[in-house]
Amino acid sequence: MRNIRSTLLIFALSLTTTLAHAQSVDDSLHVVDETIVTGSRLAIPRANAIATKMPLPLRKTPLSVGIVPQALIETQDGATLSDALANVSGVGVHTNFGVHDLFYLRGFDSLANGLVLSDGVPEPEATFYQLYNVDRVEALKGPGAFLYGGNPLSGTINLVRKRPDPASDFARVNASLGSFSTYRATFDAGRALPDQNLALRLNALWQDAESYRDDKTSSIVAVNPTLRLNLGERSTLHLDFEYLTSEHRSDSGLPIVSGTLPDVPRTRSYQSPFDLSEQTIVRFRADYEWHLAPNFTLRDKLYYTSLDWPSQGTLFNGAFPNATGSLDLARTLLDLDDQQRIIGNQLEGLLELQTGGIEHQFLFGLEIANLADDFTLDVALLSFVDLFTLDATLPPSLAPFMPAEAGTDSLVVPLPDQATAAQAAAQTLAPYFIDRIIFSPHFELLLGGRFDRIDYEDDLNATKRDYRQLSPMIGAIFAPTQTFSLYANTGRAFAPPSSQVVGDRDPEESTQYEIGAKAALLNGNLTANLAVFNLDKEHIAIPDDNGITQQLGDQRTRGLELELAARLAQGWYAQGTYAFLDAELTRFNESVFVPTADGFVPQIFDRTGNVPAFAPEHLLTLWAARDLGENLTLAAGIRYVGSQFVAEDNVYQINGALTLDCGLTYRRGPGLLRINLKNATGSEYETRGFGAASVIPAAPFSFKATLGYSL
Repeated sequence: MRNIRSTLLIFALSLTTTLAHAQSVDDSLHVVDETIVTGSRLAIPRANAIATKMPLPLRKTPLSVGIVPQALIETQDGATLSDALANVSGVGVHTNFGVHDLFYLRGFDSLANGLVLSDGVPEPEATFYQLYNVDRVEALKGPGAFLYGGNPLSGTINLVRKRPDPASDFARVNASLGSFSTYRATFDAGRALPDQNLALRLNALWQDAESYRDDKTSSIVAVNPTLRLNLGERSTLHLDFEYLTSEHRSDSGLPIVSGTLPDVPRTRSYQSPFDLSEQTIVRFRADYEWHLAPNFTLRDKLYYTSLDWPSQGTLFNGAFPNATGSLDLARTLLDLDDQQRIIGNQLEGLLELQTGGIEHQFLFGLEIANLADDFTLDVALLSFVDLFTLDATLPPSLAPFMPAEAGTDSLVVPLPDQATAAQAAAQTLAPYFIDRIIFSPHFELLLGGRFDRIDYEDDLNATKRDYRQLSPMIGAIFAPTQTFSLYANTGRAFAPPSSQVVGDRDPEESTQYEIGAKAALLNGNLTANLAVFNLDKEHIAIPDDNGITQQLGDQRTRGLELELAARLAQGWYAQGTYAFLDAELTRFNESVFVPTADGFVPQIFDRTGNVPAFAPEHLLTLWAARDLGENLTLAAGIRYVGSQFVAEDNVYQINGALTLDCGLTYRRGPGLLRINLKNATGSEYETRGFGAASVIPAAPFSFKATLGYSL
């Protein structure tokens, strides 16, 4: 292994090089680029915009907000959204089938309970959200419908993307080589034309990779040009276009057999030759901002996002004894063809005023949007495969359905009674507001609310739903000193059932109560945030990923979260998070199609009182960096995830795991060398697979070297 690592390092040092660029975020969220970088640039986050859509100091925010800046993402070699969210307390990170980001926030999964935004615009589900063009990630924990409408039952994530710099020209290119034949290159260039009131920026990404798992390849190509145009002294127009295409071979992991994993290599794949997930994403944003008066700003955002997603993936349906005394794995193939389109407009006004000695920072807005989701999801039986030899066999009962010219690992029997489809559209009209009321330097209130009028229609299934939902939020913060504050909040959110749910259904709803404390000590060089919360969700009505398993019930999570960040000495940076989650299914009935000799038969199971899937009691992270002079930075971090169940039946439990990551960054003039080691101890653990049927072994030790240069 040592020789392999040495060879990788030598090869990486021969790559084309890049410059790592610097951006720092201060209380006003102003971004500064540097041509030549010294030191780690890791800084304690001071402000956020996700809680109010206005710059707001974290210590004056009566809500739980996590900030992951670009400098931290780069130091840790983060590539996707899940990499960034691993730094936020109470968030468990996974992938779904190895083809898109999936995270659990306060014990609730992101597909059914979270909302991902890019620049404040809702994203379609689901994809790998790439970080090549992201300046920072902001996470608002708890119901977020008071500003962002349907879906953020347990959290809202906003990817704030890079914008043109009107004051400088730059060009940077990064090239990386890593374990499992991973090759990655990024490009970031900007041009300022002040005499034309114009600034341009271009970000691009190329990646080609294999995997520690057998037959799992992926490729990504993305380009993101942006433009900033000053239309006068008081108005600005930003145009942003992004095109991204990717291919991933899906992965259901290793099957769970009689409550345990079979004694097979952790790299083994049981997927079919058909498995492939392809995504094409187009994003367009047009942002106009007009400062009408010193205390009033008008802004408008026109947005469009599309996702085209043809995908095929193998699922496991149990293991059965065969004639040789071994076990055959029964498999089905999901064939998804999904097209999602989101188009909308956000018109907002920001007003600052004083009434009777009380200061108001007020935002009011109106969002109009149309979401179209046109998909077909077909299910078919595949040939069995021996768990230990991988020999594909065809059960005699299915032989009549098999084409004579087909092989044993071909798709055999479509199941039309299990197929689902929709041609759905949802129109949204929603006014909303936020009022930050400053009574004194010691006491503030934050009031927010949004009224969503949603008209949903599925022409294919003759389903119509109309929702009229008010989502309120109230928060209060009491700061007896400039360094310490106490806060409390409560809010409610909703999520209409997905287009996979046919017929009339009530929206899912969540309610949260939270109290906490925030401290900024040692002249701001040490910050601490503590939150205690109770989050309830009602009317669960979302099918599992296959569209077959139906769930109905309620869930509750009570917990505690702690976040620390410190710069206690020159050249040192450290941060840590801890979360304790007490999650329970307070009412939960699950309808599962069970394979029998007569085919798939639905059965109802009562899971009330069980622990939700992937809601570990304990989550802990620690990351520390040390600048050794101006050019060299060493960093290391640990992450502990407690034991967690993989499904609501609470049969199979993943053991807790502790992992160690390390990083080295060396800068010399415009050049950069970064080396990252992930899971340096080679810990063996599992992540989300598919329900109670399987889990995916997590990646073992991996290595990546990145070289950079500025032009």
